Amino acid sequence: MLNVKNVSLVKKKLILKDLSFTIPSRRISLFLGKSGSGKTSLLRCLAQLEKYQGEIVYKEERLDQISPKLRCQIVGFVPQSFVLFPHMNVLDNCAQPLSLHTGQKLKSVYGEVEKILNSLDMEKLAFAKPHELSGGQQQRVAIARALCLNPSFLLFDEPTSALDPENTQLFIKIVQKLCLSGRGIAISTQDMALANQILDRAYFMEEGEMIEEYDTAETKEISAVSKLGQFLAKEPQPILI
Repeated sequence: MLNVKNVSLVKKKLILKDLSFTIPSRRISLFLGKSGSGKTSLLRCLAQLEKYQGEIVYKEERLDQISPKLRCQIVGFVPQSFVLFPHMNVLDNCAQPLSLHTGQKLKSVYGEVEKILNSLDMEKLAFAKPHELSGGQQQRVAIARALCLNPSFLLFDEPTSALDPENTQLFIKIVQKLCLSGRGIAISTQDMALANQILDRAYFMEEGEMIEEYDTAETKEISAVSKLGQFLAKEPQPILI
């Protein structure tokens, strides 16, 4: 379990305000809210990409006080833009972090990477470059890259923002499979349709604060008049092309 204790983030202005919550293993934790509510900043803090105040603790160790090598085995981050190296093929995009992490040569880790690509149905595209892939395929490469370091928790920032309905359903299946494997999943999203389909645990955010919490293990129904209930009841906006 990741324990977040009194985390705040200031960047010219206050972005996150004294947040405390947990992200357990084998569960999907959703961070919901409008654009600008602080969801992405929060995930970046969890991934140790921001200098925050407060503590993020795993097994009694603060993430900001352990080595990057150990930290990347605890938390993996899949950003909204995927951030793949355009000059590298799929195999090398995934193998490079593992090579750097283990100190092995790139070709020495190909076997392990190929197993992970196969689990995501991406083995046939191992030698494709990112520009040759669809948005959904690029996302699966980013997931494979994170999985190569075998993190206990995976963070996804707005994972369906560039996906069509078919790839969104595939993403849901992947996340559910990862959750069943024992990992903790944290997702920031303003996609109401996605949230309704995978609702397990939820935190609703506004202006950097946790306004409401919900857990299916404790409460079976969401009040229609709550901020979370109103958010989930909204009709998804059409995608303009």
